[in-house]
Amino acid sequence: MLMARQQRLQGLNVGSRRHQLDLIRGIDAGYRHPTIDRSFPLAEIADAFRLQGSGGHFGKIVVEF
Repeated sequence: MLMARQQRLQGLNVGSRRHQLDLIRGIDAGYRHPTIDRSFPLAEIADAFRLQGSGGHFGKIVVEF
């Protein structure tokens, strides 16, 4: 009996490749820095996901490990 794998691939659309390259060039040139809302230690990753799910953040959520 063969068992089928259940897999799910989920992407996140954040802009075009050109937008990404422009952003990287800007960061490398020192003009832009990502806005970091909050940092969490790896042990508190569940809190980081709760913040993301609530939508109560502005900027990036960082998980440090």
